[in-house]
Amino acid sequence: MTKQSMPLVSTVIPAYNAAPFLSKAIESALAQSYPLIEIIVVDDGSHDETSEIAQRYPVVLIRHEKNRGVSSARNTGIRAAKGEWVAFLDADDTWHPQKTEIQLSLTHPNYAAVCSAKFDEIDELTFEAVFWRNLGGAPSSTIVRRGVLLELGMFDEELLAVEDYNLWLRFLLAGYRVKLTENWHQYSPPENSLSSNAGKMFLGEVENIKKIARLAELSAEVVHRRIRMLRLEYLPILLHQRRLTLARQQILAMGFRDRASWKFWKAFLPTRVLDLKKKLARGR
Repeated sequence: MTKQSMPLVSTVIPAYNAAPFLSKAIESALAQSYPLIEIIVVDDGSHDETSEIAQRYPVVLIRHEKNRGVSSARNTGIRAAKGEWVAFLDADDTWHPQKTEIQLSLTHPNYAAVCSAKFDEIDELTFEAVFWRNLGGAPSSTIVRRGVLLELGMFDEELLAVEDYNLWLRFLLAGYRVKLTENWHQYSPPENSLSSNAGKMFLGEVENIKKIARLAELSAEVVHRRIRMLRLEYLPILLHQRRLTLARQQILAMGFRDRASWKFWKAFLPTRVLDLKKKLARGR
């Protein structure tokens, strides 16, 4: 393949108060063995030196006047991208130097995206499998055709969380296919990452399932089963983080007849009692 025939890859880096780690992300993109990459940094209303750091490098810098969320920042980058392919890179992640070259070598007209598999035993992603379990690749592991992103409406800016999961479900529901590869990125979340807030994550997950169910015309029974799975997954975390109001709401929604809820009814104890039980358990 000659350089003239090689597709341009647009790297989109959403960044919010990312000064402590943005340099590493940008430098990992600049270090790619694949020669045709543009780098777009979207400063999503940061209050630190994110923009100043980005300006030290040969990147396209776009600023949001106020914080609009990671989905909005990614969508801004997609709109500005000039490449046939878009590669997402979170500001707290880095790439292996050959990530882009290897993934592009695996592209085929039948594939609209390439990403790393979350689990070794997964060979192919289907809508049904991903609906019941979030198997879609992390954004920083993914390259996807820009035209497909635009056709799908890009990331859902209304969701509190799991916007990438939502996009993968819409991608697969539309009939597109993804090629799975080994992992070629490094993930290092900051201390205040959204993943540390189980309440927002859970509510985002539930809203995502409801939106996808409407789009795919899934039955109420299927939606109920999937949300029950989410409740059982998140209740231990909600209890640990003392998101007790939300935890109690989910337990009541499950009902006492659902035996799987029984072990979580301790959420109705006063916070001081729960903290004492935890302290005593540590002292054993």
